[in-house]
Amino acid sequence: MKTEGLGATRRLARHLAELRLDAIPASAVERARLLLLDGLACLVLGTRGTVGQGAVEAMRLLGGHPHCTVFAGTGDFRSSVRNAAYANSMTLYSVGLNDIHKPSTSHPGGCIVMPSLAVAEWLGRDGGDILTALVAGYEMNARVGTATAPSHRERGFHTTGTVGTFGATAAAGSLMGLNADLLANAFGVAGSQAAGLYEFHHDGALTMVFHAGRAAQNGVEACILVQHGLTGPVTVLEGDKGFCRALSDSYDLDVLTRNLGERYLIEETSFRLYYGCNSTLAASAATERLLVTHGIPVDDIREIVVRCHPVVERDNNDPEAGTLLAARLSMQFNLALVLDRGHVWTADIYDEDLWSPPIRAQIPSVRLVADDAMPRFGASVTALLKDGRSVEEVILSPSGDADTPPSFDEIATKFRRMVAPVGGAASAERVISIVAELERHSAAELIAALADACRGEHA
Repeated sequence: MKTEGLGATRRLARHLAELRLDAIPASAVERARLLLLDGLACLVLGTRGTVGQGAVEAMRLLGGHPHCTVFAGTGDFRSSVRNAAYANSMTLYSVGLNDIHKPSTSHPGGCIVMPSLAVAEWLGRDGGDILTALVAGYEMNARVGTATAPSHRERGFHTTGTVGTFGATAAAGSLMGLNADLLANAFGVAGSQAAGLYEFHHDGALTMVFHAGRAAQNGVEACILVQHGLTGPVTVLEGDKGFCRALSDSYDLDVLTRNLGERYLIEETSFRLYYGCNSTLAASAATERLLVTHGIPVDDIREIVVRCHPVVERDNNDPEAGTLLAARLSMQFNLALVLDRGHVWTADIYDEDLWSPPIRAQIPSVRLVADDAMPRFGASVTALLKDGRSVEEVILSPSGDADTPPSFDEIATKFRRMVAPVGGAASAERVISIVAELERHSAAELIAALADACRGEHA
């Protein structure tokens, strides 16, 4: 592959356009398989939530050619590929158990998994094509996001929506068979669509979920538009008025292509094995340890003190969370949930959980302390007991982290816990078995099994 003289955007486009499943390391393919199953669990559970249902009803109103499945529980229907990518991505991302790429602080699965399935269904692709597209999408998302981190996020942009647009474009382009020139132009178009402001964080507004849907939709549209003559700047990433310079105060352009084809950044992606914001996971797990390992009765606890990174203390310190999204981001709510349930929670929460008196009663006992020595996603949790004793648990890297990824069986267990109550055990096992050997199945087979699980006919 000759890339001498090409800018970063063209080099990425050339690499991703020529990506083939048999040339991808087995470890990267397996990570794609795990992330797919993980994302599908969130999708199925999300069909029962108000956010997913609202996105679906909006797509019913907008209409569209019946090319692809929009997963809507008992009322799934068909719409255009862009509408399916949009609604299904919102549904997936509405559940607070999807993946994270920590170096870019983005949630790539919310933007990449569902447009991959939509385009694959539309064009009749097979399971191997889906895995290849996921590797391409996660690669692009990770490189653009890492190159601009942390400045891009600190300036107020929601990375899931912004860099996720590039990831969705790479995945859709892979499935559409775009050549390097067309894919570079599609990235140029995507750069003018990449959007999402982090202001939702202050009041729990649902634009956070909208960003994932819009990124997915925009990625699909960018690829279709360049096939019909639209052009985009092929220096959109590295140009002096391009994405990196325009949307961040500091950036590292070398990250965009460093070790391209040698390292596959999908393997940097981490999993959420239980509910919460990624910034709260370590503290939730440490709180569970306090209760279970030390056998501490909740009634004996006077106060829970959480030492965490200053960014976490700033962004996740919300004792008055009043929306479902605000609750997901609130350290106090997440730990109160653990204290109430007695364990970390592998499911989404609903309005009855948000306003549950027993959970609300625990929130005032949780106090955050900023600690520069604490890793960005680590935490120390100390239970101050009413008898004067204190017990501490420290987790510097939560379970499911990229460096210690879960096995397929562990993700399958998470899938069963989330999906079986919705679609029944048999439907859950069917999806698991297809994903386990996805290369032997078509996209249509996976879509049919997934739709069955979402309908809940066998629950």
